[in-house]
Amino acid sequence: MVTNALLIPNEQILTNSTDSYMIPGNNNFPNPAGRPTVSVIIPTLNEAKNIPYILPYLPMEWIDEVILVDGRSTDDTIEVARQILPSVKIVLERRKGKGIAMQAGYNAAQGDIIVMVDADGSNDPREIPSFILKLMEGADFVKGTRFAPGGGTTDMTRIRKMGNWGFVILCNMIFSQSFTDLAYGYHAFWRYCLDDLELEEFDGFEIDTGLYLQAVRKNMRLVEVPSFEGYRFFGEGKLRTIPDGFRVLKTIFKEWQNSFQDDNTDIYVGFRGAKPSMVRKNFQCIKLLSLLLVTGYNLEAAMKSLLHMSIQTVGASSASIMVVDNNGNLKDSRLAFNGEIMEPQPPDLNDVIQDGLAGWVLQNRQPALVSNTVEDHRWIQRDWDRCAQCARSAMALPLILNGQVLGVITLAQKGINAFSEKDLAVLQEMAQVA
Repeated sequence: MVTNALLIPNEQILTNSTDSYMIPGNNNFPNPAGRPTVSVIIPTLNEAKNIPYILPYLPMEWIDEVILVDGRSTDDTIEVARQILPSVKIVLERRKGKGIAMQAGYNAAQGDIIVMVDADGSNDPREIPSFILKLMEGADFVKGTRFAPGGGTTDMTRIRKMGNWGFVILCNMIFSQSFTDLAYGYHAFWRYCLDDLELEEFDGFEIDTGLYLQAVRKNMRLVEVPSFEGYRFFGEGKLRTIPDGFRVLKTIFKEWQNSFQDDNTDIYVGFRGAKPSMVRKNFQCIKLLSLLLVTGYNLEAAMKSLLHMSIQTVGASSASIMVVDNNGNLKDSRLAFNGEIMEPQPPDLNDVIQDGLAGWVLQNRQPALVSNTVEDHRWIQRDWDRCAQCARSAMALPLILNGQVLGVITLAQKGINAFSEKDLAVLQEMAQVA
């Protein structure tokens, strides 16, 4: 997050070499009884024509400071803003990107609540009270949605709607959420949320998605409020549908991968929340894997994550994952042993798919529990595990999406009866989720 904003008087010339500066307006910061203080951040770049249609509609009875983060406009955006609202605080940001501007605004804000509003007219500032009220009712983070009852949009092309719809389905699947919108930047949150949000890597429009998914990862209570997105009043938007869409997709998968590395999942920074279990994370991983099997996107990363999480969940010493094509033939696979994940060499697993436990699971489309691998005919024994002292327990789970079997994961543990019916029940529940 930007930390080098410099407070200087309005009349001074900016000569410092730091990346961003703040020129304060009226520094009186009221704290009326009955509500928290509120900072509204408005990023701008050559928005002189739009500002007169935004600032007069700010509900100032709800707001304590307005911060305009300007990307070094070449028009008179700052002058127009000061004429309309003399108390406005100006942050001059040298670097490009919506994400950079938002971080500069967050760093400059002093309010208990921070609200982000676009300067082009797409966000109605008169909706700000509904965001604040949701926060005061118990939410940690509030995001606007165009696709819930009461919301809407007149500024979204068909391809953008399809992209947003795909992102929403993906995130709801892998993060166990119920989003109706994901790429809409109108939002508000309590200032304490900044302590847990890591935003430095988000430079562009993907920051909105990154914000929402990090709020989910950090167990914040995130809620949506209906919002209407209007046309930009003047000028052209900076959003580039295809390039920025790929940045959003990359952000989604990166945040998903980060969710399996969080070491503070039992910490909740707000007033409510529940610790997500390892089983729930496994559910998310299986659902994502199923989607990746269809799309073919970063399949190796999904297989590795699923192996790691499954081993941790049931305490397995080794595991394998096998992906099959529509004909049931082995398509891809990975092995995990002693903490290492490797790619097996053919025909290591082909016979398992055809005649082993994995093949039985794929054919019967149900999980299997093996209490003793030496005595169970479904377990193909290699030369090194034929002895009675080498007996293990094993479980296998089919990966199913929309009725289609996409693969199977098998877990093993040293000793007879090392896995119980309870462990199998966990896998059965996971199969139902998948």
